[in-house]
Amino acid sequence: MKPFVGALVCVLVLPFIQGCPGKEDTTSGEHKEAASGKTKEEVLLEKTIVDLANAHIEFPKTKDAKSILRFYSQDYAGINNGKSESREDIEKYLSDLIDRINLGEPIGISAKVSNIKISVNGGFGWATSEYEYKVGNAGVLLQANQGKCTAIFRKRGDSWLIQHEHCSTESPSIFLK
Repeated sequence: MKPFVGALVCVLVLPFIQGCPGKEDTTSGEHKEAASGKTKEEVLLEKTIVDLANAHIEFPKTKDAKSILRFYSQDYAGINNGKSESREDIEKYLSDLIDRINLGEPIGISAKVSNIKISVNGGFGWATSEYEYKVGNAGVLLQANQGKCTAIFRKRGDSWLIQHEHCSTESPSIFLK
């Protein structure tokens, strides 16, 4: 379960998403929406990220792996703390969680993402963020991670799919004297 967590967190629970202030996207040909300063595609990508976050939050209740997997391209490839990940790794992680939930474990997931920046250029988009991710069982913290992620998205039809993620947990600072 641990190798997938950083990549999973990259796109979880987005309480607010910020675009790149002051940076106009002149290459995409999209017009900025007046109220948000974001293009239509940036808004759609933001909605995709929020919908994925909501699917993860609801996963312990729904136990529906497809509700999460639908956001990943079939050829998804990720890196988490230097280790490769695939769509099959996500499937395995979700399957393991379902097994634990079915055995009666009250699994809960808490995630926060901050300092998010989104850009879109044609059929590609990317988001950078900082994350904090916790998994608990009946009030007992089983796992806690925080770090930084970059996710690359590819547009397929009307949907944005995660093509690649790269997440790294933060190491404690070492003070040298």
